[in-house]
Amino acid sequence: MARCARDILHWSDHYLWTYDPRLVGQSGGAYVRFKLWPRQREIALWLLERLRAAEEGLIEKSRDTGVTYICAAVALHQWLFTPGFKATFGSRKVDYVDKKDNPDSIFAKLRIMLRRLPANMLPEGFAWSQHDHYMRLVNPQTGAVISGEGGDDMGRGGRSSVYFIDEAAFVPNAETVEKALSGNTDCVIWVSSVNGMGNLFARKRHSILKPHQVARLHWRDDPRKDEAWALAKRLSLSDPASWASEYDIDYSASVEGVCIPAAWVESARHLAAMEPRLSAGHDVVVGLDVGAGKAKSVAIVRRGPIVDRPLSRHAPDTTDTALWALDIARTCQAHRLGFDAPGVGAGVASTLMKRPDDALSVIPINTGDAPSSRRWPDGRTSQEMFGNLKAELWWLCREALKRSHEHMLFLQRREGGREHAPTDLMALPSGDADSDALALQLSLVTWERNERGRIVIEKKQSLRQRGIASPDHADALMLTFVEPRRSLMDAL
Repeated sequence: MARCARDILHWSDHYLWTYDPRLVGQSGGAYVRFKLWPRQREIALWLLERLRAAEEGLIEKSRDTGVTYICAAVALHQWLFTPGFKATFGSRKVDYVDKKDNPDSIFAKLRIMLRRLPANMLPEGFAWSQHDHYMRLVNPQTGAVISGEGGDDMGRGGRSSVYFIDEAAFVPNAETVEKALSGNTDCVIWVSSVNGMGNLFARKRHSILKPHQVARLHWRDDPRKDEAWALAKRLSLSDPASWASEYDIDYSASVEGVCIPAAWVESARHLAAMEPRLSAGHDVVVGLDVGAGKAKSVAIVRRGPIVDRPLSRHAPDTTDTALWALDIARTCQAHRLGFDAPGVGAGVASTLMKRPDDALSVIPINTGDAPSSRRWPDGRTSQEMFGNLKAELWWLCREALKRSHEHMLFLQRREGGREHAPTDLMALPSGDADSDALALQLSLVTWERNERGRIVIEKKQSLRQRGIASPDHADALMLTFVEPRRSLMDAL
């Protein structure tokens, strides 16, 4: 009991069970020991960190990855071992929280786990008839409680140590619920598959919560699932957007004109593991997006087709930011450092001019400038295709990620696959908050044609109106695609 109290992972591996009716008739039956996968273990510990820090958190998930069971397990663990603890589960409908004989409800999952615990692990004096009620489980030994609420009344029922909002992206009047929760607890955990950008869940994910407050559980984290499973699942769905939003965690699935589809980004995140011929190029470039005020400054190193994990910092001092970027460039032996020169970038430029390292070419960039003289495979020039340099840079990145996606399909022998030279691909990083931010931002920005029929990229003002913060990580990557056209001295 002492070890279980201090180690939720040990407790889960040895004493918890889940239920999956799809396994009825198979070896072992429908009840399955809840031995967490590696990413599930990280999510459980992440939840405990949010609880101890008394702060909000958000979990974006693919369907059928066990997130509700993980939340229930954390709540039940604290219910057993923390005196006075109270967890509340809320959903847009009461029946989703607790309904008799419905194994899909949250309280049914709690009862499945609780009933299969060893008898000596139950609280002293616990009796099912006295302490298991509709939307309420009571620990008579410690006074701990797990309760439930539903509909517009969520958050108004007293106080909680933690409040879990199930399928938060689908909750109507979510802003009203949020106001009610402000007096209920400091630790609200928003849990959901995605439902586009027009909801509070998406706004919290993209522009309100900090990276450490966001966790992600993708179907690729499930060791039971592979590409063959994904293909079969995609084919079974009549609407491609359903796969993209419910399984691939694609917020832009229903958004028209997305510049870089999330599927391309996801392929690029797994490319390095699939393509052994991929290696870092000799042309090492750094892109620097300079942040102002509360915004981060982000630096990204690209070594030919391989993109390193983004580096970010909060620092309003542009001199410090410039020295930080120079140190990154020198450490990775970069040949070029490109930065967005207008606005706050001007303060960075004055410091970069004084650099003593002639081996590093520093390029000030105004993405509002005219496109380059590049000629594309169809014979058109960038001036004919794009409204400004920003659109050209996004399109260069888009084409690299498109090739990466086609190459992944080729490696997997799937329809639409096409082999490309490794040097023409792009492998994106994954596994940390900044890499996740980069991947997400790449698939949120849209494009359209201006009055002259040329491609332009969505402006930051439009992104803000959609509840999306400045895509600083994506912008930093775009700056690595700029080729030198003039020296820093000429530009100034």
